[in-house]
Amino acid sequence: MRSSLLAIALVISGMSGSLQASKTLHPANHKVRRGETAARIARDNGLSLADLEALNPRLDLTRLHAGAIIRVHGAPVRAAHRPVQPMPALPATPAPGPSSLTHLERILPATVRDLSAANQTLPETHPALAGLQPVLPPAEPPVEAPAAFEPADPAHLDLLWPVETRTVSSAWGPRMRSKTVRVKAAKRRVRYRGSHKGVDLTAPKGTDVFAAMDGQVVASGKQKGYGNYVILDHGNGVVTLYGHHNRNFVVAGEIVRRGQKIAEVGRTGNATGPHLHFELRVDGAVQNPLPFLNDVEEIPSDQIALNQTLVAPKTRH
Repeated sequence: MRSSLLAIALVISGMSGSLQASKTLHPANHKVRRGETAARIARDNGLSLADLEALNPRLDLTRLHAGAIIRVHGAPVRAAHRPVQPMPALPATPAPGPSSLTHLERILPATVRDLSAANQTLPETHPALAGLQPVLPPAEPPVEAPAAFEPADPAHLDLLWPVETRTVSSAWGPRMRSKTVRVKAAKRRVRYRGSHKGVDLTAPKGTDVFAAMDGQVVASGKQKGYGNYVILDHGNGVVTLYGHHNRNFVVAGEIVRRGQKIAEVGRTGNATGPHLHFELRVDGAVQNPLPFLNDVEEIPSDQIALNQTLVAPKTRH
């Protein structure tokens, strides 16, 4: 009888050891922590996003959740049945020049309508262009992104929400302008239809504005339409723009990290109330940023603590 009880005890002990061992994470795998992204996990393990994707062909790395197990070492796993995701088609990019101004609807609507019907562009000396300067510089030959951060992958964009409120007050695309304009030929006033080049996110004045991805500040200043604005270059032709700030916290040439505080929400420039104007451009073409925003990611606590120590440069508006 004693020998039977001893055998049963040994079996139970062995099962407990096996269960305990099964809970230990294999060294080739990684358990996703809250706030981690695929780009950060790849960087921490000496991999590129392509390498990490090859190791995890059945996972959508743009929508990782806390607790997920992903491979970070070993031979790539073949995924014979995984369909290739084509890069979304980009709208045609207008040639650089005065007629490719951001927020073109701010030019006299009747002038824009007449020129559009005739398929013409505004001459540089046209009075409608007086005082208007394009925020984004003319297209230039692509340059290699700084080695200080991993360049963005245009085919797999993963953007952090630039403000925590996540409330959209004005979506991307066509919209009806509130003001009316007089049409001389028709002798009446009509509402002007415009096109919003980004999204407006409502938030109280002073709310933190975060970098959507790692990148380099290419412009930080003030402009009539955007007010206080910041432009970030994320590499591989991916650029984000943030406008109407109360004040900026970064300067041109600075390297910023995903979730880093770069500005505070305000109502400077052409704004009727406090909000953030957020734009996404890929190879110079304006894109709707909403489909690329990560709805589950939150900023890590260590980055939040660091943001609280940042001070706005005295030279910024």
